[in-house]
Amino acid sequence: MLTVLSTAYFPPALWVAHAVQGHALLLEAHESFQKQSYRSRTEIAGPNGRQILSVPVDRSIKEILSTPVSYGEPWVKNHLRSIETAYSNAPFFEVLFPDIEAIFEQEYQTLWELNKRTIELYFYWLELKTPLDTTSSFELDFAGIDARALHPKKNSQIQFPQYLQVFQEKNGFESNLSALDVFFNLGRSSWDYFQELNLRQK
Repeated sequence: MLTVLSTAYFPPALWVAHAVQGHALLLEAHESFQKQSYRSRTEIAGPNGRQILSVPVDRSIKEILSTPVSYGEPWVKNHLRSIETAYSNAPFFEVLFPDIEAIFEQEYQTLWELNKRTIELYFYWLELKTPLDTTSSFELDFAGIDARALHPKKNSQIQFPQYLQVFQEKNGFESNLSALDVFFNLGRSSWDYFQELNLRQK
């Protein structure tokens, strides 16, 4: 079954589960940028609970392929520091964090390019060989699994199995964070988590 997903910045666990369980994938390349969506934000489990990391963009350019990333503020440094603070005590932090640092060694003209690098990193960690093809046009009704509506402000009814998180004892378990949370805490077992996640709504 073909699955279509919107681009995302360090996509959440549910996004990655769709990618792992899908037989073929399409990234939506002909939509408009949506603010406060996974396209430009990710969520991690920080010491004080759920923490949002947002990429500043020029919102005057709506086409998702062309939305520019802004480097007028030190968001890269802030994101790296926040990720390090959140996960430096996670079991697989020292192995994986250098790959994240490498992404930010260059600047990206567009949000699409930045997001593609974060998605490719996930696929590399998972050894996932599924091609990252893109849509040729925007279709409102998609003949397949349409996961473009995934949004941080929409409450998912999916049950997320718990795993040990760094600040779980203090803040409780946080579900459907950036998949970085799964990778840092589960390492190579992340594949099993994404593969076994039941994508059917309860």
